[in-house]
Amino acid sequence: MAGVVATPVVAYSTTTSWIAAPAIGAGDFAWLEVGRNDGNVRTVAAFRGDRLIVRTAGKNATVVDQPCETTPCNAVQAPVTGATGAFAYAVAFPGTGGYVASVGATGASNLVAEDTTDPAAITTPHLVTTTGSAVVWADNNAILIAPNVGGTAAILVAAEQSGGELTSLSAGAAGIAWSARTAAGGTMVGFRAVTGEISIRAQEPTAATATLYSVAVADDGTIVANRRTLSKGLQQLAVVAYAPDGTKRTLLKSVPFSKQESFEVTRPSVAGELVAVRRREGQGGTQDALWVVNLATGKSTRVTAVERSTARLSDPAFGAGRLVWARTDLAGGRLVKSRIYSAAVRG
Repeated sequence: MAGVVATPVVAYSTTTSWIAAPAIGAGDFAWLEVGRNDGNVRTVAAFRGDRLIVRTAGKNATVVDQPCETTPCNAVQAPVTGATGAFAYAVAFPGTGGYVASVGATGASNLVAEDTTDPAAITTPHLVTTTGSAVVWADNNAILIAPNVGGTAAILVAAEQSGGELTSLSAGAAGIAWSARTAAGGTMVGFRAVTGEISIRAQEPTAATATLYSVAVADDGTIVANRRTLSKGLQQLAVVAYAPDGTKRTLLKSVPFSKQESFEVTRPSVAGELVAVRRREGQGGTQDALWVVNLATGKSTRVTAVERSTARLSDPAFGAGRLVWARTDLAGGRLVKSRIYSAAVRG
């Protein structure tokens, strides 16, 4: 960790809930929780839960708490933070309604937009991200934006421009990126620059061989995405950088591991020239490890690693000059303790 990430500290700990998707803003934390009896090892790697908590000045404020009626618990979409420290999130109450919102340090939320879908068709929260001052979300495969405090929404990318069924969304100083499943059975990565131009940055024609998902945008417009390949009964995950000039390079790869194992969607995080990711390591993918990669130099540093039989890691997230992640300790696959770690970023 020397030179990139400082020694981590425990920011929060619980023995009663699974923790997923921690994020950090300007002095504040946000994360998702799922009750001990409602979650499992897959909860740690998920981007949805049934309870959203914001912690500031050492105190926790519960923003959303929806009892989990069916598993997996997916009432709240993972919080995402921007430069201002506010967190964007989305909520779905199946059969009732949903909304996208922004929450600040006080724990008070601003409603940004309500779900206009037929309530009977609402099952999961919208994909959501933030520019810092505005919330960006996906609705019926279109991408919309509205101020953090709410107001009239504008369409950034129409449904017919997005390329298919949206699977991830990210905002940065250079623009908005997304991944989508195409009608032809492939996947693609799209980009809308701040100047308004819309383009396709990467494509995979068929999911039988490769799938693109989980994008993040660097300040120069480089899009970092995960690419999953399948071959000879094995799956392998690669983190790939797609530059504005069309060039691409692989930053990291997992070890190949069995295709029979449940597919965990991983999500990279970008801050400046640094990319933080989670990947599978060890013989047959028996370890979870967190890495930080420098886009400019290509140098990579392992932050931490655990044996998946005794612990699981969430995806890491940058914010306010720090890196945060969750670690959940296990005994026989059952929850022992969940903790959020925070470390200063030096690079």
